[in-house]
Amino acid sequence: MSRKDQSHADTQEQPKLTAAQLLAALGYLVDVTPGGCYYHAWRVALVSQRVAAAIAPEVQRDIFYAGLLHDAGAVGASKHITRYILMRDQIEDVHVRTHTQRGAALLNWLPGMSAAAQFVATHHEWWDGRGYPDGRVGTMTPLGGFILGIATTADTVGCFRSVSNLRSSLSSIATMTGHVWPREVWTALVRSMEDAEFYKTLADPSLLPAAISQKLKELPVPEELDNDEGAERTLHLFAALVDLKDPSTAGHSLRTARRAKALAEYMGYSEADAHTAYRAGLVHDCGRLGIDTHILNKAGRLSEKEMNDVRRHAQMTIETLSCLPDAPGMAALGRIAGHDHERYDGTGYPDGLMGEEIPPMSRILSVVDAYDSMVASSNYRFLTSKGAVVRILQGAGKQFDPEVAKAMAEMAKEDNIETRLKAA
Repeated sequence: MSRKDQSHADTQEQPKLTAAQLLAALGYLVDVTPGGCYYHAWRVALVSQRVAAAIAPEVQRDIFYAGLLHDAGAVGASKHITRYILMRDQIEDVHVRTHTQRGAALLNWLPGMSAAAQFVATHHEWWDGRGYPDGRVGTMTPLGGFILGIATTADTVGCFRSVSNLRSSLSSIATMTGHVWPREVWTALVRSMEDAEFYKTLADPSLLPAAISQKLKELPVPEELDNDEGAERTLHLFAALVDLKDPSTAGHSLRTARRAKALAEYMGYSEADAHTAYRAGLVHDCGRLGIDTHILNKAGRLSEKEMNDVRRHAQMTIETLSCLPDAPGMAALGRIAGHDHERYDGTGYPDGLMGEEIPPMSRILSVVDAYDSMVASSNYRFLTSKGAVVRILQGAGKQFDPEVAKAMAEMAKEDNIETRLKAA
């Protein structure tokens, strides 16, 4: 018997999300790679916009958003892209060599972001034609590509991470002018240093979230992206980055999102709640970008330390979606997504929540996340849908909310969950 006629008194308003805030969170997320450079994307975005305002004000909005996602295509590399200092190292790693093209493709999927995508695609081209991926010469590369390139190079060598090192670090790349970027770009960057307060902000991680939030207000995303559909499309980029990080689980986030929505609807939750479950499913594993690639690729049992590293992804999901001071809707979604590894008996993570303390949509996510891992992961290939449901029922009251586990079993039996998803 379907539960659609049942209503839940704890129905809540769907968290308010904006594409601009989600893009900032994506930029934050790309830099949580172990051994990486936190806030690299944010600093590059702010500096690029500052340089563009001086020499190409008509593209400063596009260059800012390009800066936020300029390295998104490098997710999946064995280390953070700022660790690839030499051109030779960048070319040898396929994830890095092709990251400008992949990053541009991600941005091109968003309405109104084609100009930003072009800057991402060309930010490793050189003025003298020795860059990549296409070896463009001179003005074949748009000015925005060079602006993005000089900002990311300067931050990679440490220019913007310490006020005391600013000018000394900058001198180390001065000789690249005329080879990697044109002189007007270099001159604009140097002149921007007259604003000492701006560079103090860049060097202080506690001030960066407010600086990014302010810039999001000053430079809103294109109108065609600044709506609920735009936010939805941006959420799908989180799932895409998780797929880039660990291709062996490709599609897991989207399948989990769809199953979470279907199960919430089956249990009688409102359309808004079911849609929140869908959105949380898209981002629930985004914290996995903070796990070492060698752990994700390891064959066999993980050590206790490695397991603890894996468990940290839930907290990192929450932190990523709480990275801005004035985005309560995004933070609320992060709490739902990040608590899907809490256990009903209180022994889960990251916060050891128990029973009704766990958000309702998190309890639904917990069940469908486990279900997909059992029927789709290489670790559980032998389990059919029926076998996975048996495992879930065995965990009822311990790992899973008994009501949710029972509803999952009923839906799988009555409606055939896979058929329902294919029709969605």
